Amino acid sequence: MVQGIKPALAFVGALVLTACVGGDSDQRHILPGGVTPVHYDIAVRPDSAARTFTGSVGIDIDLAAPTNVITVNAADLDFGEVRVDGADAAPRVAYDARAQTATLTFSGPLAAGRRRLDIDYSGKINQQAFGLFSVDYDTAQGPKRLLATQFESPDARRFAPMWDEPALKATFKLTVDAPTADMVISNTPIETTQPLADGLTRTTFAVTPKMSSYLLFMAMGDFERVSTRVGDVDVGVVVKRGSTGEAGFALNAAAKLLPWFDDYFGTPYPLPKLDLVAVPGGAATFGAMENWGAILYFEKALLVDARVSSEADRQYAFTTVGHEIAHQWFGDLVTMTWWDDIWLNEGFASWIEAKATNHFHPEWSTWLQDMQSRDGAMNLDARAATHPVVQPVADARDAAFDTISYQKGQAVIRMLEAWVGEDHFRDGIRAYMKTHAYGNTVSDDLWRAVETASGQPIGRIAHDFTDQPGVPLIKVASQGSAWSLTQRRFGVDAPSRRPLSWMTPVMADWPGARRSWRDLVSMDRPARITGPRDAALLANAGQTGYFRTAYDDKAFSRLQARFGSLDAIDQLGLLYDSWAFGQEGVAPVARWLDLAASLPADANPVVWNQVSDVLGQIDRLYDGDRGQAAYRARARALLAPVWTRVGWVAAPDEPATTILLRADLIKLLGQLDDATVVTEARARFNRMAVDPAALPASVREPGLVVVAMHADAATWERLHDMARTTTNGLEKQQLYGLLGETRDPALARRTLDLALGDEPPVTLRHGLLRGPSSNFTAMTWTYLKAHKTRADALFAPGTLVGSLFRISGEWADSDIAAEALAMARSEGEVPQRLKSSLSAAQYRARVRRERLGDIDAWVKGRPTRH
Repeated sequence: MVQGIKPALAFVGALVLTACVGGDSDQRHILPGGVTPVHYDIAVRPDSAARTFTGSVGIDIDLAAPTNVITVNAADLDFGEVRVDGADAAPRVAYDARAQTATLTFSGPLAAGRRRLDIDYSGKINQQAFGLFSVDYDTAQGPKRLLATQFESPDARRFAPMWDEPALKATFKLTVDAPTADMVISNTPIETTQPLADGLTRTTFAVTPKMSSYLLFMAMGDFERVSTRVGDVDVGVVVKRGSTGEAGFALNAAAKLLPWFDDYFGTPYPLPKLDLVAVPGGAATFGAMENWGAILYFEKALLVDARVSSEADRQYAFTTVGHEIAHQWFGDLVTMTWWDDIWLNEGFASWIEAKATNHFHPEWSTWLQDMQSRDGAMNLDARAATHPVVQPVADARDAAFDTISYQKGQAVIRMLEAWVGEDHFRDGIRAYMKTHAYGNTVSDDLWRAVETASGQPIGRIAHDFTDQPGVPLIKVASQGSAWSLTQRRFGVDAPSRRPLSWMTPVMADWPGARRSWRDLVSMDRPARITGPRDAALLANAGQTGYFRTAYDDKAFSRLQARFGSLDAIDQLGLLYDSWAFGQEGVAPVARWLDLAASLPADANPVVWNQVSDVLGQIDRLYDGDRGQAAYRARARALLAPVWTRVGWVAAPDEPATTILLRADLIKLLGQLDDATVVTEARARFNRMAVDPAALPASVREPGLVVVAMHADAATWERLHDMARTTTNGLEKQQLYGLLGETRDPALARRTLDLALGDEPPVTLRHGLLRGPSSNFTAMTWTYLKAHKTRADALFAPGTLVGSLFRISGEWADSDIAAEALAMARSEGEVPQRLKSSLSAAQYRARVRRERLGDIDAWVKGRPTRH
């Protein structure tokens, strides 16, 4: 990525200390030791119109020894006067743009002990979510602009010079000079306000608790706040003026979740207030950020509009609120020591968001829905582009905010909780919180706490699943009343097949027989078990284990015969594993197809969601293939019974999961050219102008997706005009995103022009690239290469390469994936998320080459190869 502050100048002294952390090849780029920040006084005056700001920072530091050199993190900052203990120190300042540091060299040594370092500086306001950034949005009164900050992982250094490392915790006191009409928000309550000249007000906030720099937050703009008291905590949702009607759902969610987390963690929320701050638009790399006491959300992750928001949107808002509030403890109160252990933040928050959601909304079948996340982690983990959950990170900018840290981390925690028991696991978490509050940890600190609380030695299991990459494979072979369980590794390419062993917790049962079995299985510790003769053995009963299960033909046929009566979560496990094995060719792809075809129409809607998702994936593999029409006809026939049950109109008191399935089926049937669904979607769209209820919120987005897919130029322009003129932020984001769904290459090209043009808000433009990138991969890639300078400017201070993972998620072209990888390498280190996305594109291309013949044979009713 392009990361500059100033051209590098010659300087005296080391800028960055390279420290060994796990071996000769594991190097951390951190600041030199010997200087410890204790407290920051930061004062900023943003110039929103000019997108610049001035600032000053006073830092109380402890010097371990006399020194004449101090190095701080700084990016896109210009230094002015520098003082030490109140006196002008006039040091020589040397910037290293690549390392994002500034080194101050003084004329003589500074004495050891407590010193006060003051720096005047200026910086820039970005248009994407890095450092201090601006968001432009439309209102009935005209365009407006607000400002907010985003500092994770290493962008607090764009706001003020500092020691921008998670282990160097300190307290912060922030002062902001802002227009008097603006509301200003930070981590803590306002302490004082002071009127200034020129229509400004100086707002000073209370001192924060001791925390990592990336958790500091500031926002200012024409906001409104709705609030409630939850115990001693003032909980608020902050929105742009006019949007308070969309804030109630999130406020209610926060009011429920905060005391639940208080109890679970055994430690009260430690700040006097908690704000959930919504800003319009979106970011290429995240949806929300857990700043302590002032969580940043983009509107779609927080707000719910009864006219626009679907059931999926409501669930997304609740789980995202849960995820970020959980971070107030796991991440903020207790923080990983370095970015190697980012999974301690993200995997844990992903797991407990699901646990909390399942508690408050059991009707959403959260653990069933989360099977998709576990499967996504396994898919990546079975390819060479994976990495260990705990991964050495040299540069903070390379922290792995990806599927492995989030979804695999979540799955591993769920497995360990199931193994030791919920109560023991919770007790371990409570002890961990109390021991490490306001401090920093590594993964072993968590395992030790759980081991102590449970009395079970889980450390070996935890290390196997977090210190090495890959997916265990449990192979089940049956012979009468005996079964053998052996373990090896499941991989889809040579590097991912390198033998590894895991101490794998296996909890099995015989469905309907009221018998169960549990033990550890590893490569050198197979198991042989007995059970009811000729019964079906389910080797991952309840699906809490992080492994794939491969059954021999006899064992699989027994399960297949009972498929319709299995618990929904075990039906999902069998489907996900069968599809993984079918893609790789280690089992017939017809296994998944036959299971899907045998699924009763009244099966759990979440199970049908999995079938719908895979049928859509297969259809994408057929793009450009002459067999697509026959496949689509077969897929429509498979879905017909369930669509007849679900239809367009909701039944009274139907489950929330059926509402989600209806949305998925509408989109998929539109993709499959179902004439009745396409006709109905168009008719409802045409009635919308006079009857908004023609497309109620639950089917609005899927219905519009179908319309956009099949739009002619006039219909596309109508959608475009709706996007351009609405002042509702949620609706604007939805409508602009729809434009890229078109299957017309000329309209897709117009969408690309919009994305790199000046019309949509900057924070929405990257979303316009996703549809064309999926539907017209070659055209989009050619366009982006030809306009790379404009694309880089759109994502600045990041680049197209840094955000390419967001738009390559459905690629199935090996050549384009290879070109993109080469482009990324030409710019430096390839981001981990991009490696993962491009490896998936290459794998899909191989699946298309090697499996479409088998699927064709199934479509035509012929036996498939094995």
